Amino acid sequence: MPWCPICKNEYIAGKTHCPDCDVDLVDELTEDPEPKVPVPIPVPSEEDLSDLAARAASTSHMNTHVSARDRQSDTRSSAWTFLVVGGIGFAVITLALAGVIQLPFNTFSLVILEGMFLLFLIFAFVSFRSARELLDEVSREDSLETRIREWAKDHLIPEELSAGITEDTPEEMRYFLISEAIHERLMPAFPEVDDAYAEQLTEDFYNELF
Repeated sequence: MPWCPICKNEYIAGKTHCPDCDVDLVDELTEDPEPKVPVPIPVPSEEDLSDLAARAASTSHMNTHVSARDRQSDTRSSAWTFLVVGGIGFAVITLALAGVIQLPFNTFSLVILEGMFLLFLIFAFVSFRSARELLDEVSREDSLETRIREWAKDHLIPEELSAGITEDTPEEMRYFLISEAIHERLMPAFPEVDDAYAEQLTEDFYNELF
């Protein structure tokens, strides 16, 4: 993988230039790389801040990341719900059709109910299979987050992220500026991360670091 000799960011294969430091990438870092140079963050005007805030609010509203682990858990819960409801209903209706118990429905209605509960059991089977398939995605996402957090230890330095921000900077402006800086460092290093996940990671790192 190519590396930047100044900021020491690792890039994906095919990249040849570091956009942050404006230098060509190298195949490997030397034993005594050049020191990292903090890149000051320019403080925008009030108009720029308003645009940034609007864009961030819009992105936050549209991009809500749901982790693979949460989706797997929800799918598994739905599967169990379909299985329990479908299993109990199917058994009760089967007993009613066999004349073992009496229910206030005619035969046609019982057959319809039997078919409905059978569909519940089919949904349960499909949901369990989907939940099992999601386990691979959970593993991949966990591995990716581990790599991102290892990268963040070396590349998300609070002093660098807040460079150019004074004590008089309003808290809202501080949040948006630092979040933007985190996002701009994160995406080139991990282009496979989608926008919603990047927004969540950015917010998590801001809360952890500041």
